Amino acid sequence: MTITVVTCAGGAPWEAPLVRGLQRPELGVHVLRRCVDHGELLGVALRDRPRAVVVAAELPWLDRELVGTLHDAGVAVVAVEARDGLRPAEAIGVSYRVARTVTPDELATLLYRIGAYEDDDDVPASDALDDAARADDRGTAAGRVVAVWGAPGAPGRTTVAAHLAVECARAGRNAVLVDADAWSASVAQLFDLPESPAVTNAVRLAADGWPRPLDTCLHDGPHGVRVLPGLARADLWPEVRERSWQAVLDALRTRADVAVLDLASPIDEDEELSFDRAPYRRNVMTRTALSDADAVLVVVAGDPVGLRRGIFAWRELGRELPAVAKRATLVVNRAPASARRLQECSVELERWTGERPAALLPIEPAFERTVWEGKPVHDVARRSPWLRDLRAVVPAILEPARVGRSVA
Repeated sequence: MTITVVTCAGGAPWEAPLVRGLQRPELGVHVLRRCVDHGELLGVALRDRPRAVVVAAELPWLDRELVGTLHDAGVAVVAVEARDGLRPAEAIGVSYRVARTVTPDELATLLYRIGAYEDDDDVPASDALDDAARADDRGTAAGRVVAVWGAPGAPGRTTVAAHLAVECARAGRNAVLVDADAWSASVAQLFDLPESPAVTNAVRLAADGWPRPLDTCLHDGPHGVRVLPGLARADLWPEVRERSWQAVLDALRTRADVAVLDLASPIDEDEELSFDRAPYRRNVMTRTALSDADAVLVVVAGDPVGLRRGIFAWRELGRELPAVAKRATLVVNRAPASARRLQECSVELERWTGERPAALLPIEPAFERTVWEGKPVHDVARRSPWLRDLRAVVPAILEPARVGRSVA
């Protein structure tokens, strides 16, 4: 058996001697190409599918997304670590590492070991490597991720998510509020916070193996809530890639008791752009967060139009992410004041979704002040009935036994 490999070292002095040594016939290693940059490496690897790529760990474009793309193609990544003090290659998902002093014989032995492992059909290597990388990211994570989602038409997703995080913080929990709306971020404006560093910075740090901790991207919000602002501009959505975003979610679990995510309403996968064969999906933030969340709140507006949109959104959730729909909780926002209409609202939702709303949040006149003053409802209307009813939801989302966790 001959092992095919591709190398890319950016001019590192160890590459040429190593390639010459690997060309000895008795080693059974075929060096397919020495690539010079990111584009050539990715193109050759995805076209010719070598057994492995051997890269210099210090290359600035070597990140979590590139490693994951190669793993998905069945190509193992071997990082040659040049010197101490650099980021550890395992932080970006690389599972095979060698020193710059590695000999051709030692590298050939490793390549054959990788080949034998990946030829085991019972345990796909790319899946095993991804699982190992996720485990490293999570560490001893104990925090919970709460996704707040809903139909289009402004049912109050951001308002519910923001005040839910505030109430968790006021209950003594280490709470983080994340603006994960790739279409219209607004949390920073709601609490009068700077828009940067934002979620794009966090994703970039995750892609690079966390050279700085996630905490450097968080702002201090009201009542002890820490806030991760959203996209400064809507056209920056291609900056957020799936693996790096997942790493941000994993990091949130290690740094907070509860992370509340404000999500956009679209969850379809129709919109996709491809560059260098790597897909960019605008709705990846919403879909990944919904699938990974420990608790999901679906916000529905309490008027005829809002109810109709909410019912159709619930059905779409059931089609796109059925496992998420099974554990989601309905919350009605701007519920009608009339007792008869409240009952009609609950009955219709239960009839068409099979779920009874966990909370019926009334219309709150104080919201006008909260928006203009950049303050939560607690600071302008402490006896708010809306806030009282929202607090009833907090114990349910913080109690692991009440909400099961599944990945769609």
